[in-house]
Amino acid sequence: MLSEFYYGSAWKWPLQHIPRVMLSYNFIRHLKKPWKINIPFMLDSGAYSVIIKYGKYPYTPEEYAEGIKLWKPDIAWTMDFPCEPSARNKGNYNVKQAQEMTIQNQIKLLDMGVKTMMVVQGWKLEDYLENLDLIKEHGLLTERLGIGSICRRNKEKEIARIIRAIHQNVPSWIKLHAFGVKISVLQKTDVRYYLYSADSMSWAYEWNYRYVEKINNNEKFQIKDKLDGLYQYMNKIESLLKEKNTIERWIVEEVKA
Repeated sequence: MLSEFYYGSAWKWPLQHIPRVMLSYNFIRHLKKPWKINIPFMLDSGAYSVIIKYGKYPYTPEEYAEGIKLWKPDIAWTMDFPCEPSARNKGNYNVKQAQEMTIQNQIKLLDMGVKTMMVVQGWKLEDYLENLDLIKEHGLLTERLGIGSICRRNKEKEIARIIRAIHQNVPSWIKLHAFGVKISVLQKTDVRYYLYSADSMSWAYEWNYRYVEKINNNEKFQIKDKLDGLYQYMNKIESLLKEKNTIERWIVEEVKA
């Protein structure tokens, strides 16, 4: 059951307004010193953005491990390799290579004494299931398991099918996390039943759109404009977390559809 939602941010000011935060290592590695963070804090390796920009990670597992030790997140994800076609083309690798490189990075990070959570990667459903088998073979299942390469799809039912299948193929003690999942997916499908947590930075993209719109209209952009957009997004998410969600309800909804 979806219990936690982490709000992605590339700024410090939202931290006093949001209940949980997701930060990207690609962003924080440029900061001179760690922020004081008093809310649950999740750290992502910044995989997609760096692969798209550089074609590879511009930092090593050793550097990432040091960053984790310095920032002390509550949860840190491994250095995975995304499987969106755009990332694979830029990085010049295929799905199987992405999966293998993710596994090797996880092994390195664990050997360095950092507790990073594993990410299952793929593009087609069978990719994810094959990757799960490989992760199990290497003994790399972790308490939290991230599901990568689902946020840039505009196919809600396909995303739900992937998450559902992964849930059916992992032990009950594993808490699934969806990276960058859209509100529409949480609202319109049964994924909330299978996920324990999710994150998104889409509120910031909406805020940026409003900012550009106001600037183009020669209007002032005030702190109130920032907060209004953030709180509107938060209200939608936190309402979803409180809403009773059972698998029986979704079976009924599917029958009606």
